[in-house]
Parts: sequence; structure tokens; C-alpha cells
Amino acid sequence: MIQNKLRTKGYILGVFLLGNSLQGMASTGKTDGKHIVIGTVINRQPQLPTNIQIGTDKLAVKWEKTDASLFNTAFKQTEIKGEVNRKGTKDTVMAYVWTLPENLVYLIDAGRIAPQSSQIFEAAKALRGQALFNDKPDQKYTSATDLWGYVEREQHENQKVYVKAGNEADWASSYLSDGKDKDEGLTYKLTLQPGRYKVWVAHVPNVKLNFTSYLRVNQKIYDTKQVSTTIAEDWVHPPVWVTHELKLAQPATFTYESNKIGGKEWENGSISLIAVEQVSANVEPPFISPSGGDVWGSQTVELQHKDPSVEIYYTLDGSEPDKNSIKYSIPFTLNKTTRVNAIAYNTEGASKMTSADFAISTWAITATPFKLVGENEVKNVKINWMQRNDADVYKIYRNGTLIGETRGDTYDDYGLSLGENYTYHVEGYKEGRKIATSEPQSAMPFRPSQDCDVYDNRNGQYLKNRKGGIAGMKIGNLYFSYRLERKKKAVSGQEKDGWLLSESYSKTGKEGSWSTPREIAFYPGVNFEGIGFRYNEKTGKVVLSAHYEDQGGYTAAKIFLAQITPKGGIEVGTMERPLGYDSRDQALFIDDDGTGYLLSATNMNSDINIYKLDETWTRPVALVNTICKGQHRETPSIIKKDGEYYFFSSKASGWYPSQAMYASAEKLDGVWTSLREIGNNSTFGAQFNNIQRRGTNHETFGVWSYHWGAQYHHKDPDGNFPRISVAKFNKGYASMDYYRYIEFYDSYGIVPVQNGRNLTLNAPASTTTVGANPHTASCITDGADMNSSVYFQSSTYPYVLTIDMQKKAKISELNLSTKLVNGSETAYKYTIEGSVDGEHFQTLVDGTDNWQVGFQILPITDSSVYRYLRLTVLRIINVHNNNPAAWADGVYELTAFGTPVE
Repeated sequence: MIQNKLRTKGYILGVFLLGNSLQGMASTGKTDGKHIVIGTVINRQPQLPTNIQIGTDKLAVKWEKTDASLFNTAFKQTEIKGEVNRKGTKDTVMAYVWTLPENLVYLIDAGRIAPQSSQIFEAAKALRGQALFNDKPDQKYTSATDLWGYVEREQHENQKVYVKAGNEADWASSYLSDGKDKDEGLTYKLTLQPGRYKVWVAHVPNVKLNFTSYLRVNQKIYDTKQVSTTIAEDWVHPPVWVTHELKLAQPATFTYESNKIGGKEWENGSISLIAVEQVSANVEPPFISPSGGDVWGSQTVELQHKDPSVEIYYTLDGSEPDKNSIKYSIPFTLNKTTRVNAIAYNTEGASKMTSADFAISTWAITATPFKLVGENEVKNVKINWMQRNDADVYKIYRNGTLIGETRGDTYDDYGLSLGENYTYHVEGYKEGRKIATSEPQSAMPFRPSQDCDVYDNRNGQYLKNRKGGIAGMKIGNLYFSYRLERKKKAVSGQEKDGWLLSESYSKTGKEGSWSTPREIAFYPGVNFEGIGFRYNEKTGKVVLSAHYEDQGGYTAAKIFLAQITPKGGIEVGTMERPLGYDSRDQALFIDDDGTGYLLSATNMNSDINIYKLDETWTRPVALVNTICKGQHRETPSIIKKDGEYYFFSSKASGWYPSQAMYASAEKLDGVWTSLREIGNNSTFGAQFNNIQRRGTNHETFGVWSYHWGAQYHHKDPDGNFPRISVAKFNKGYASMDYYRYIEFYDSYGIVPVQNGRNLTLNAPASTTTVGANPHTASCITDGADMNSSVYFQSSTYPYVLTIDMQKKAKISELNLSTKLVNGSETAYKYTIEGSVDGEHFQTLVDGTDNWQVGFQILPITDSSVYRYLRLTVLRIINVHNNNPAAWADGVYELTAFGTPVE
């Protein structure tokens, strides 16, 4: 799904992709989106995707039934048909499943030099990730720095390797052959760590011949087999297999070789596939206890094995352990984020390595200064913290003095003195006993001295825009604006559909001052998504990054990186899969030292790869890390604050809202925390897109998420617009809050403005019905409304929830947060009423025709005074099919903002 660029308030946002949830790898060369390629392990059912993306449609797939017996032959392709319902029409899709050995460390589709594409290699790479040592289907061994490749012998001896490229969907159709001298053969060099391995080699039967197949280790022949081939009808099927067993006691580069017997001047058997499978010794891996995860403070780790005679070795620096590593004897304590790798040895050799990541986290709070509507001073502070499983109540302290307590994860402190520094901390309690004290954070109230812009988060409109719509990026004395947009253009007398890259410039950046767009390049017959532009100060050029696809397809999965010289031309650095990995949703991150990194959703959007880029930011040079494995995250973004890296992303959820999540790490290539929720369960009715720094003299952070109302089944009349939240950070913890208004200042950055005091936090709540889950109605006023937070679910419908604010107040705004079930979003039909005495109620909000999902911003124009609020949930409807959906019921929070009058 694609959106055109959105130009808002002095910046340009590129389009971004809302991807699908496919498992495995798509690389068939098809362009209709109806074909996917995935891998599975021998005798294991493949994980077929529940949804597939065809064009802009995300569709549920019904696959034909399969049996594990279909997948009992290594290196075999199995076709599985599926059916989708596309706009009322049934359509057939196809999955090509490759069956592979479980622990592959090499899979070389010989002859895949040009073109590089290979179905079986892509499936293996998706299945094994970094455990597969070859990052491309095949390559020539050119120097001792290469880890693997085929050897082309001395040219002066007229010994030459011939390459047959073949069909990407049939690995046997590509192969390498030697020349025709009597002493020739084929040689592959492969580098391996200590261990036991099985080497599989397939030879193409294109000549009747007997020859020798062998391994050579340290210049000595290690294992020899005799192979016979006959001429096949098509010269390639079926291949002739030979296998070798290999045991290495230390790291080594060994060779696989095949030579003729008898010295006849004729072709040797041609190699079409080489696979190396790691075979464990007859010893199970050790157990790491606990098995990893996020931990507060420190963690004691124990290594165990059911066989007391084995020796266990481990590392804490991320390297693979061997007998030169630390020998385990007693439990050890971790005080910082660490990856523990362990291996067991018996007399036969080593087990497989086992790993556990421990993210040793600091329990911290954030303190965010904010305004109330109508105030000129920023004299209030919002305190946030991460809820703990071992606490049921939190006490909030300001400068060491207790100011309040709550069950949730937020608290507001109002009416503070200007210019005074306030330090906050929170203590967690369980059944009256203190179990933890947070790291503190300080905040200082102030009065802004500058004029500002004011943004309304309800509808995406500027109430005040003093800059008059400055856009583009400033380079030297000019503002530059770049567009890459779909256009039709005449090329060689024919009209082509493609993408036009253009540049405009302006002295002021304001509307009406821009030059006529200058065409830089035109790309017909392709598709771009997730388009972004970034200025590289080191090169003085603008870097264009995008997800590149063949027109109408979703299988190319390439990255497009290029640099544009302002008022000049374009140099394309990369237009392929980064280091061989599929790439879809992507973004650039620039570290403090100017080093560029590419963030890329890979493995069909299942994982996120982090690549280091060269100085031009247009070529990936190394895979730094793979994070969020199997999490299906989109719109990746990284920001660095106080030496910590924070990764943000959204969940694949079509056009509808989803829970934003983040992770943190001390190093890009280190251990990251698990994904943590941030904001609320629907990202305040939007999808996370990116995070930006604002402020020239004071650093603040805004999170831009998108409310895609125009794409909803029941369209939002306000359409598509960004909903801007305010983020704060402290020692690996990040918070993000909704405020009705956002003020932008040149110097200070972002000042959030809340539409009154929180009138309902910790207020008593009651209900007319028995809950269908164990949570009482009081959970709707605890301030916590993320996916992991508790919610109220009723057992009968309609039902009523009543809040006693315990004071009379004028209400300016209500927020309603309800449960989301991604893929089956629901709208609540409801009313909200107010009362002074708890008996006579007046309608404040009539939501009987509501179609908004997840989070609603409800302005209240009634200036009357109320003490009680009554939410009546009448019906819950699936927004896609209009069917009743009471099963998806869940009210997280009902929040009232306003002004107390007593």
C-alpha cells in the first residue's frame, strides 16, 4: 500500500510501505504477487503465511492441506496451491516450498554468477539467516580473504571453468564445468569452524564418466568417493549425488575437489549444487537458566547439562565458544546487557551452540514538562514509567517528597514554580512492600519567549502556522525539494508508466517561491515505496533511499540507494538486495559520527537487518545485526539519545492503527532489549512512522504516526494526517504521550499542550454487569492503556461503566481507548453522559454511529459542570463486514480532561 508524500510544516515525509505477513522468502521472478518461495526443514511442515499481498490488497489465504511426508527429500521443491478471495472473486496463489537440511551452513547454487537469482538459495537464506555463511548463490574464489568460492586454475595452463547460468527456479540447470585437459577437475574452497559436517554435492549427468570426488584438508586428501554419471535426456536431470563426512578440530579452509580417472580428454562431471550441513556430536547442547529476556538490575545465570560428565564452555562477548573459552564451574552474575553462548563437549566432540540474550535494564522514569490549554507557562510535568510484573502500586516522589500513588504507569504534577528544578522518582510496591526504586529524572518549568506554531492532533490542522509553510531541506543558501512520484512519460515515442525524480529549489522555502521542477531521472516499469531523502554533509549530496520492486510485483525486494548532486545529476549506488537479503520497509539512520546505516525489513518483513553503509550512504558494506526476529515490524526507525540506541517500529495492520513498540541497546551490533510497548494500544489511533529531533538550543523529540482515515472501510472525514506524540528517554526507557495540541518553537523544540487536567486518573469506577474477565471497572481509570494493560470486558450487552471524578469539573475533552484485534478491527457504538448527582444524566457524546477504532478524541463543548461520567456500550461491530463482534470487547481507558471547580 502506498501513500503519496505528505508535506507538513517545514519537512517532507516520503511514502512508506504497509507490508504483508508472509513467512519465508519470495523470489520467484513473478510480478503478480501470487507466487511465494519459502523453505522448510526435512520432515517438517512449512509455515505457510496466513495472508498474502497482491498489489495493494492484503488477503487471507486458504492453503490446500499438506502432510509432512511431502517434505522428506532434501533439495526438492513442492508446490502448494492456495485460494484468496479478491474483491468477491476467488483467485489461486502458489507457494513453492524448498525442503532443506536443518543445519545448513553453506548452500551454493553453482553457476549463479550472472544472474545471481536462485530460488533455493533465497529459501535457504531466509530459513538460516546469518547461520548460512555464503551471502550469495555462487562466487569465484579470488584471494585468501575470501571464505568460499570456486577456484579457476592457472590461465597459462589453459585450465578454465565454464559457467552455465540456468533457470533460477531449477538449481540443477545451472552448473560449473571444467575444461577438456586430461588432468583437470573442479575445486571449491570452503571455510568452517571446528565441528562435524556433512558435505552434499550434486553433479550434472551430461557425460558418461567415472571420476573421483574428495575433500582435502591441510593439503592432505581427507575422504575419497567414486562417482559415475551417464548422459541424461536433458543433460541435467536427475543430478548424481555424492556425500562426504568431515570432522574439524580447528578452524580450516578445506577444498572439495573432483577429478577424472584414466586421463581421457573429456569433460568432467559438472557441479550444480554444494551444501554443507553441520552435524552435531552425540551430545545435547547445555541449558542456560534462565533462558534470557529483560531483567531489572542484574541476573545470575546457571549452565546445566543432564550428563554430568560433559564439559561446558561459554563466552560473554558474542563470540562462538570452544575449548579456549571460559570453562563453566559455578553460576555467574551479569550486570550489563550480555549474550551468553554455551557449548558442551564429550569424548565425541562438541554439541550445537546454545544462546541466550539478557537485556539488563535500568528501571527508570521520564519527566516531561507540558502546558495546559490557556496557560502561558510550561509549569506541569508528566511522569511515566514501565509497569513491573512484581509491583501492584507505584508511589511518586518529587524532590524526595511523596506526591501521589497510582496503579498505572503515568502521573501528572500541576502548577509548579518557574525556574525551579524538580527531580522525580517512583517506587514500586507489592502488597505493601517496596520492591524497587526507579532511576530519577529532572524537569524545570519555564515560560517560552518565542512565537510558535500550534498543531491540532485531532484533525491534523495547524491552528497557527507562523512560518507560512516552509518546506524542503536547506543546503547552503537555498532550500531544495525532491520528489520521486509516479508519472507517465513518452520514451522513444511510446508512453511509459514509471517514476519521475525531480528537483526544485527556493530561496525561502515558502509556497510560491519554488523553481519549476527539474527532471533528474525517469524509471519506467518499476515501483518504489518508502521513499526518503537525506542530506549527507560529508559528500554535499542528497541520498535517495527507497524499496525497489518490479512494477506490480512484491518479489524483487531490493533497496534503491542513490546520491543526487544539488542542481546536478544522480549516481545510483545500490539497486539490488542488500548483501543478498530481501529488503522491503527501510530507512536510514545516521550515527553521531556521521556513519550511515540502513534499517531493512527482511525475511518477508519478519526480521530487521541493520547494515553499515559506505561514506556515501549508498552502498551496504556489512551486516551489523539482525533484530526483532520473527516480529513482523514495519517502518523501522532508530534514534540515539545519551549514548543509547532506540529502535521504533509499527506492526503490520493494513491501514488501521496498531501498537507501536521500541527496543533499546548500548551498541548497534550488541544485544537489544525485547520489543516494548510505547504510547497506547493503538498508538493513539495511528501507525508509527518516524521520530524526529526538534529544537536548536534544547533537544526534544516528536513521534510522527499516521492516521489513515481516508483508507478506512468507513472513511474518516478528516482523512489522512500525522498524529504527533512527544517522546522522552532515560537510560534505555522511552515514553510517548498523547497531547491535544503540539507547539513548535525554533529554539526549545516541542512543547506539548494538554486539554486540561486529567480528571479521571485513579477515580472510582463501577459497572452494571459482571465482567467476562477478572478485571474490575476500576482498570478504566488506572492510566494504563497499552496492549499488555488490563481492560474491562463485559459478559452481557449493552453494559454501563460509571466514573465518579469525586469533584465537580468542566470537561473539555474525553479520550476513549478500546481493544484492537488486528485484522478484525471493531467500532464501539456507545454514548457518554455526564451528571452532577449521579442520578440525572446529560448526553455529552453520541457515539451510536461511531466507526473510529481503538482511540477517540472527543471534544466537549458543553460548559456545564459534572461529577459523574457514564459510558454505555451498546454494540461492538466489525468494521470490515458490519457483523457483531462482542467477542472483541475491551475498554482500556476512559479519560476526561478539564478544569476542577471545587
